[in-house]
Amino acid sequence: MGRTSPPKENQPDYAFVAVLSKRGKVHNAEAAFGEQRSVMVGRKELGGARPGDLVVLRDTGRGRGRVTRRLGKASSLPVVMEGILEYYRVPRGFSAGAQAEAEALAGTAAPTQGEAGEDEADEGRRDLTGLMTFTIDPDEARDFDDAISLVDGPGVGEVTLYVHIADVSHFVTDGSALDREARRKAVSVYLPLGVEPMLPPALSTDICSLRPGLDRKCVTVEMVFPAGTAAADDDAPGEADGSSGKGGFAPARVHFYRSLIRSHRRLTYNEVDDHLGGRVRLDEKSAGLLERCRQLAGNLRRGRYGRGALAIETFEPEFRLSGEGEVVGVSPMPASESHALIEEFMIAANEAVARFLERRDSPCIYRVHEEPDPAAVDALFDLMQDLGVATPSFSLEEASLQRAGAAVRDLLASRDQGRLAGSFFTETVLRSLKRAHYQEQNLGHYGLASKAYLHFTSPIRRYPDLVVHRSLLAALGITDWSANRLDLEEIAQQSSDKERRAAKVEHTGDDVVLANLLDRQLFEEGWDRRFEGEIISLIPSGLFLRFEEVYEGFVPARNLRGDYYILNDKGSALVGRRSGRPFRLGDYMTVRVVRIDKLRGKVELEPAR
Repeated sequence: MGRTSPPKENQPDYAFVAVLSKRGKVHNAEAAFGEQRSVMVGRKELGGARPGDLVVLRDTGRGRGRVTRRLGKASSLPVVMEGILEYYRVPRGFSAGAQAEAEALAGTAAPTQGEAGEDEADEGRRDLTGLMTFTIDPDEARDFDDAISLVDGPGVGEVTLYVHIADVSHFVTDGSALDREARRKAVSVYLPLGVEPMLPPALSTDICSLRPGLDRKCVTVEMVFPAGTAAADDDAPGEADGSSGKGGFAPARVHFYRSLIRSHRRLTYNEVDDHLGGRVRLDEKSAGLLERCRQLAGNLRRGRYGRGALAIETFEPEFRLSGEGEVVGVSPMPASESHALIEEFMIAANEAVARFLERRDSPCIYRVHEEPDPAAVDALFDLMQDLGVATPSFSLEEASLQRAGAAVRDLLASRDQGRLAGSFFTETVLRSLKRAHYQEQNLGHYGLASKAYLHFTSPIRRYPDLVVHRSLLAALGITDWSANRLDLEEIAQQSSDKERRAAKVEHTGDDVVLANLLDRQLFEEGWDRRFEGEIISLIPSGLFLRFEEVYEGFVPARNLRGDYYILNDKGSALVGRRSGRPFRLGDYMTVRVVRIDKLRGKVELEPAR
């Protein structure tokens, strides 16, 4: 009986991606990523691949393999990005059915500038094209799924914020080929040199993208804030339109509906930051609007922190690309006021939708972040105390989840900006917290101090957001969509899994590009260059260092010469067994680069002498 291929669900989590080489007459394939062993490839199994190529292999057993796909030269960054996607088995492209649906929609559904674009299915859609509306996104963004408008009124001192989100569910109907494909992918995956989108470009960068000057179908969250944005307790009964009641910094009244909008201007984060920072001046109308947005966002942020939201800034590299798409530089993504402004408005919209759906017990998918585990908080505080960091009073024996969460908030609120201003503190605290994920039940969001939260604002790139749109429109009586809670549980679990995989892909891609940039810098400046770096994490075999603000490298314990270093029981330092000399979290040290693995994105360091 012939051997059959295993079903897809039994495939390993990672593909075999390898670099092909030749020694004499023997072709060898060495794993590019992961821990697969090297295999030999016969001449008839090369599939046209040559030495130096990055290939996808099938392990045929007995130390041999067969090339199933040639990706290109392993020295090419775009080819390596392709290899990373293959290695993590990210679904690529789109089925013929999904492509056909997307092309049909692109040919018939996109109104031209100034047209209403109404059809029978759009009865009741509100025309908001007269509102001054704009988008704010990164400079390199190609899909625009959110836009905002802000007007004074309707009452004295009140202000109304409109958050417009692309009405993807109008085009991607439940059960369609496009829907099945989006559900399979769950998220768009972003790499420094491109994106693997959840939806075909005909939708994600065209008819669902809120491009300036074009009429676009949206779902709008209209939030009316009273003077000073003061409102009442979230637990107070609200109105049938989705009001959160009065208290806190929630809106006094909220309305949801399908709309038609026209973005009047596309702004970038850099443009807005330059304007708000006084470096450039936008036109008077845009300037006035941005100033009012800035004031509202600031009040919302203060209210959110006041209720206990965590103030944590995470590290993320921001790559600069040339006109030809080549990575030419990198810097840490700054704490951008423009990004924070948009973030506050999106959080407000997400919370408004979550409160509305929760009150109606409507089936949907929430974004939950559970309180930290008391044992993890106890270990965190032990580590911090070992580093000389003052911590709040906390007893594991008397701890509850709420007390553990409150203790972490107190730690963040009371930290000084001396030793704790570096990266290690934030990253160590984050590792002690649970991971946010999707769930069909509302468990609240600890990090945002929100009693009900979900993702509504990015249906172009996240499948849970598309499900939430369907749930909201059904709860409003606009559609007859319904969902089985078991099906929602499956979608939530799958989306959480795919999100975690996307994070691994994106982290790997960043590491590879950073390693290549560092290699280029050292080629120009010399390999004797010294760097000052911060110890950001420790493992028994060595320490991880961040240097030049963006690069990361590993110092193996064997490179810490002159003693035998072991990780102490608190996990706070590598300590010399004879000398007692510690290398502690948050310490700075001068290092030099020993070697760079550009393909895997790994950098080995040693103390500079």
